[in-house]
Amino acid sequence: MQRLNAGPFVKAIAGINLVLALLMLVPAIWEPLMVAGALFPARFFTDPAAWEGSGFMLPVWLTPISSAFLHGGLLHVGLNMLMLALVAPNLERVLGTQNIAFLYGVGIFAAAAAQVASDPGSIVPMVGASGAISALIAAHVTLFPRERPKPLGPLPGPWAHALKLMLGWTVLNLMLGFAAPAIGTQIAIWAHIGGFAAGLALTWPLLKWKYRDA
Repeated sequence: MQRLNAGPFVKAIAGINLVLALLMLVPAIWEPLMVAGALFPARFFTDPAAWEGSGFMLPVWLTPISSAFLHGGLLHVGLNMLMLALVAPNLERVLGTQNIAFLYGVGIFAAAAAQVASDPGSIVPMVGASGAISALIAAHVTLFPRERPKPLGPLPGPWAHALKLMLGWTVLNLMLGFAAPAIGTQIAIWAHIGGFAAGLALTWPLLKWKYRDA
């Protein structure tokens, strides 16, 4: 498939993420940014007074957005921006800049909601764009399948394709979550799964909306 030059959405998202990642290389900046903008699931269910003394923290309802633009290091942001570069240009061409931005935004909140629901008492900070990018990956594999989707019993081809994609993505991320502690890292697997589900749900409606007057 021909890869396209990055559009305004891709350039803006990549630019913001890379600038913040570079800022976080400064030790004196890393911790305040992490405390202020990371998503701590437990903050949604505990008294704000319990977090006094932690330093400046954005309002909890803003942290799904802020956490999606913070990363734990250059490798983290590099992998996420590589995936963005692989899938987003074609999506921006097909869906349009406004629709892909909407999809990315919904992916941010779907990822955050899934991660919070999976471990509501966690005080481990969640950062990274991978949940939102998972929504774009879902849209990309939906719109650009390797072969024409085939029906599965009574399920039409597109529905069967979405079901297979969701099951495959879930299994992959559960395996990653199982293996990650062995290499000394943590992966927000439910954020990936939540973002992917949002992408599957919104791709066709957004495409139909764009071409509603065609």
